[in-house]
Formats: sequence, structure tokens, C-alpha cells
Amino acid sequence: MEKYKKEHIRVGFWLAFGIVFLIAFLLLGMLDCKWRAWLIVLATGCVFLVIRVKIPVNKIRSTALWAICVCILALSIYFGRSTLSVSFAGDLLNRSVRTVNHIYARFTGTTIFYHAMLNGQPQSYVFGSWKVPEGYRNEMIPLSKSRAYLLTRDSGNHEKVIFQLHGGGYVGVFQNVYNDRALRYSASYEAADVFSLDYRTAPQHLFPAALEDAIEGYQWLLDHGYKAENIVFCGDSAGGGLALATALYLRDQALPLPKMLILASPWTDLSAEGASYSTHLTQDAIFGYPSADMAPRYPVPILYAGDHDLHDPYLSPAYGDYTSMPPMLIQTGSDEILLSDSRTVAEKAKAAGVDVKLIEYEGMYHCFYIATPFIREGKQAWAEIETFIAVHE
Repeated sequence: MEKYKKEHIRVGFWLAFGIVFLIAFLLLGMLDCKWRAWLIVLATGCVFLVIRVKIPVNKIRSTALWAICVCILALSIYFGRSTLSVSFAGDLLNRSVRTVNHIYARFTGTTIFYHAMLNGQPQSYVFGSWKVPEGYRNEMIPLSKSRAYLLTRDSGNHEKVIFQLHGGGYVGVFQNVYNDRALRYSASYEAADVFSLDYRTAPQHLFPAALEDAIEGYQWLLDHGYKAENIVFCGDSAGGGLALATALYLRDQALPLPKMLILASPWTDLSAEGASYSTHLTQDAIFGYPSADMAPRYPVPILYAGDHDLHDPYLSPAYGDYTSMPPMLIQTGSDEILLSDSRTVAEKAKAAGVDVKLIEYEGMYHCFYIATPFIREGKQAWAEIETFIAVHE
């Protein structure tokens, strides 16, 4: 019986050892750690084996030995990363998603997100599925061909409003995550109301359906007492491009413009002709591919465009003229294939005399502060939003 017990413990030890060091080596490779980190982890494993196998230890000493070993591994991985300026959580999320996406692409020929966008969208958003926090009200606003959701705080500032335009490649529908982000936007703008547009999406509704819905939504705000100088456009990805397209249309029609635009990784070039569509193809965690020869002509599906001219500024705002546009804050990740979408708009806006601020976050992925507001870079981005709004009040 004693002999069996010792053998049982030995098998458990080897199993635990194998799992711990397998995870350690996977993280070393995934996080592109420096050779010193590999060496420390390898040396730690060797020393740990010698001590544990050759020297008898009791339960307390064994636990302490494991604790020391895991601490050394964790510190080696954390400080051995090639991008220490990036938060560990952000770095791990970015590289993990990219690795999974690339593995999926090698087996299927396409990425997870590309496949999801081409093969249908979720069911239409079910209003009432989100639990409204205490002290807030959420009202559905019917429009002629779409709808919106007006989130108000009981003790909020009802003269100011955020006009939120969600992302999803013009294919994804409104989701509850945008209700959660509405709370953050409200807090960033003096407890303002938030008007989230649930616009029509492709493939059932092609360009200019989303633009028409956005224009109607903006007009609803004006008709219901909100002044243009108190309306802030906020959009991410396709919603960021839609925010720009809507503002360009309003400017062209000599209609009142919103106070400012807050944009997260805006999709502004559906023609995919920007430099980063090639230079960042293997870096992008969401829309990237393991190699250029595996990537389709349009890494982000352009179902919404239909047969329309991809250089139309109302579809691809990167080709617009930014004269007399309102102030803009654009925040994006340095690893995105859509990076040039943001840079092009920022350069054109700056050349036109627009007050524009572009922030590129090292090692970050598409819409990082919308998807993961809890990481360090996400918190910084939300703080930038609050500051930008306050400065332009």
C-alpha cells in the first residue's frame, strides 16, 4: 500500500510538472519572450527536478518549492516579454487571439471573424434583455426603418447627449455590450443621455441604409430638443466610419454639425488600399492572416458596399474632404490592419485645419477599449475621452 501511494504521488508530480512547464513554454513563445527568459525557465525546471526528485521533501517544503518555482516562471515570462511597454493583459489577449485566429486560418483557409461576418449575423437585438442599472432608464425609440435606445440617468444632464454608433462591419447588429459602453460614455460627458442607434445591417440592407438611419437618428435628436452643440458622435469600427460619413453628409448639406467626434479604430477605407492592409496583415489579431497569400482581397468583408463605388466618402470617409469638420479624437491600436484608416483621416483633417487628436496604442488590437475596457490601455483610452470632451466644452 505504501509503495502504491509513493508511486501515485510520483505520477501526480510528473503530471503537474508537465502541465506547468508546458504552459510556461507556450506563453514564452506566444509572448515572443527574449532568450534570457527561455534560459531562466529551462534552468528553473532543471533545478526544480533535481531538488524534488533527489532530495526527500515533506508536504510543506513541496508546497513552498512549487510556489517558488511558479513565481520564478511568472516573473521570467512577465519581464521577458519583447513589449514591456504594453500591459501584460493587453499583450496576452492580443497575441492569444492572433494565435488562435491564425491556427484557425491554416486549417480552414479563413479567420474566425471573417467567417462569422460572411456567414450571417446574430438575431436582431431583443430590447429588454439588458438589465438597466438602478438610477437609469432605457427607452426604445422607433424610427422609420430602424430604431434606437435612449439611456438616461435620473439625475443626469438631459441637455447633452452621446450619439453612439456601434461597430460590426455593417453586418453585426446592436448588442448589450454597447449598453454597457453607453454607461461609460455618459460618465465621460457629464452624465449625458446616450442615444444608441440600432441601424439596418447587411446583407439584407446595403449602402446607404446605415447612413440614412444615422441621419434620421440625428434629426430625431434635433427635433426633440437636443442642440447640435451638445451632441457628441461616438463610434467604433464601422460605427466610427459611419459617424464620419454622417458628419460629412451634414456638412455637405449645410446642416448643424455635432460638437465633436470620438472614434475607436474607425473603418474608413472599404477599398482596403491603405498601407497597413499589407504591412500589418500578419500582426492584426482580428482581421489578420498568417501570410499574405492566404488573405482575401478585402480582409474585412465589404458586404455592405454592394456594387457601390468604394471610394465614395459617404461609404469610405478616408476619401472625404475634412474642411470645417468638428474636433475629433481618434484612438486605435498599433497592430491593426485598419491603422492607415485612422492615419489617413487624421492627416486629412489636420491639413484642413480641424482640431484632431490621433492616439496609437502600442501592441493594441481593433477596438481594444470597447472590447476590453478593463486593461490598462483601455482605462487610458476612456480617460482620454473624458479629457478630450472636457477640453472642448
